[in-house]
Amino acid sequence: MKVVSRAIMLSAILLASAGSASATSWIQASSTEEQLASDKPKVVTMNSTDGSKNIKQEKGVVRVNENGSFFLMAAAQIGGKGKGLVRMWMRVNGKDVDNSNTEQLINDGFTTVLVCQGVAELKRGDRIEVVFSGSDPGVGLVVKKPAGEPVVPSIIFSGWRID
Repeated sequence: MKVVSRAIMLSAILLASAGSASATSWIQASSTEEQLASDKPKVVTMNSTDGSKNIKQEKGVVRVNENGSFFLMAAAQIGGKGKGLVRMWMRVNGKDVDNSNTEQLINDGFTTVLVCQGVAELKRGDRIEVVFSGSDPGVGLVVKKPAGEPVVPSIIFSGWRID
């Protein structure tokens, strides 16, 4: 939870430091759905666009509406019942982004945050997806619903134009 809060805070600080003139496009999206691994990589779905300007998101497919350089970050709450590796990376227009994979070993009942981030030169209409895989079908992106507190989503995706 602390890591997710820090990731959100870092996103807000970076967005603010980019300046209002250069932050012409931005998005924050999330998912309140558990997404466990299968035998093939899966696209992460997001069922909420928490806020956006000039960037759209539908079921985890993010589309930019202008050309430029973008900072993109996905922070997933991972865990599950079982032991195994969870990996997460990004795709642009159906192609895996080079050197973007991240991984974390999960033990039964353990949760942590796995962050994948990068900067990309994108063109209007480009599609960004977050993809994950797991070595055990019991591990993946999990949701927590603590009593009297906000939901801990399975993923928070943030992105903004930086030029």
